[in-house]
Amino acid sequence: MSNPRTAAGAVAPSLSERDQATIELVARFRQLKTSQIRAVLFADHASTTPADRCLKRLVEGKYLKRLPRPIGGRGGSGQFVYQLGRAGWKLLDRPGHFWAPQAVNLHSLGIADCFVALKQAEQRGEVTLLEFITEPDCHASVGPVQLMPDARFEVGDRAQGVKHAYWLEWDRGTEHLSVIREKCSRYWKALQHWQQEFFPTVLFVAPDARRARQLAHTAHGGPDGSQALFKVAAIGGLVSDVLRS
Repeated sequence: MSNPRTAAGAVAPSLSERDQATIELVARFRQLKTSQIRAVLFADHASTTPADRCLKRLVEGKYLKRLPRPIGGRGGSGQFVYQLGRAGWKLLDRPGHFWAPQAVNLHSLGIADCFVALKQAEQRGEVTLLEFITEPDCHASVGPVQLMPDARFEVGDRAQGVKHAYWLEWDRGTEHLSVIREKCSRYWKALQHWQQEFFPTVLFVAPDARRARQLAHTAHGGPDGSQALFKVAAIGGLVSDVLRS
């Protein structure tokens, strides 16, 4: 593979294109689990060895930093979480001093789970992921309203020849429903000031079906006409229950 170039334009001679893509993907979501990196960048490998070797090499080169304790799993098994290391920070020309959190960011990992679900659907040929914009680039000012979704994405349906845009709100079940109600009110207000042709659908994604029902009841309990603005799904039904409906 050809040598990639950093954000500043310098050549990184020791890195392959897949190495570079791995660093950029981790930086994009701040933190990623091993399985998420494999699903997006190493889906063409039946073995886990290429991904494991890549991650080991990038950690040893300080392009990535591995959090010390694995997460998930049973009986002591689990997977590691990765974030930018000092060399990765420099490679991507990140502003400010290098800083690496010591704790797992479950919210960031949840947003990444949504991205992975979309990429896997794309790999199966079910949808085309046209874009997936993370924070803070997905934030938007609409009239007097400041919208701060967790991501903004567009998908296309090849069979129908259409595309759909979404604001993504990842919900871990830790916020009171009054906070969700206020978010919905903000999106509804933003719609009244929207100048473009199509306003993205607001998609709440929950970790399980029970929380999804709570979110749906709250999101669809607003003013008449606002119900069509919101969709809700559990993470397992992100594609089948929402994007293809």
